[in-house]
Amino acid sequence: MQDIVNYLDSFLIKDYMFVEKKMKTILHTSLTILLALFFIYKGIDKIPIKLKTVNKQEIISTIIENNSYEAPVGYKITMNTMRQSGFLRFISVFQILAGLLMIIPKTRLIGLLLLLPIIFNIFFMHVFFDNRIDENILTGSILLLNVILCTYYYQNISSLILKKE
Repeated sequence: MQDIVNYLDSFLIKDYMFVEKKMKTILHTSLTILLALFFIYKGIDKIPIKLKTVNKQEIISTIIENNSYEAPVGYKITMNTMRQSGFLRFISVFQILAGLLMIIPKTRLIGLLLLLPIIFNIFFMHVFFDNRIDENILTGSILLLNVILCTYYYQNISSLILKKE
């Protein structure tokens, strides 16, 4: 009788572990694809040059009179410079590429790792140049999500870094 109980316990534990792993995989895949679609959309959205409006009075009062480049004027000028120089188009290509790589299961880790410095840069651009709390929370959440999604591949990443010969 005890053997049957042990067998059933073993079977239930294995079954539970299988279901738990399957649920983690489904959640990871869903979140990764949502993040990928978001960055593909944002990458495509950056391709046409759309300058932010900065009125003359804002520039005069903020930059000339107050001797400051504080947000939103400094941020708008910085973003307009990056748009007109083509830098944002360059970034958009990598956002789209990372998103496409994240959709394909075999290249998902490469896409997540490629997107990591892009999101890191976006987050700190908002913190240092824009500093609107809602933008900081949104971009910080996306950065945190990317880091969490990368931890799913902890074994793969650690084996590459700590490769023993």
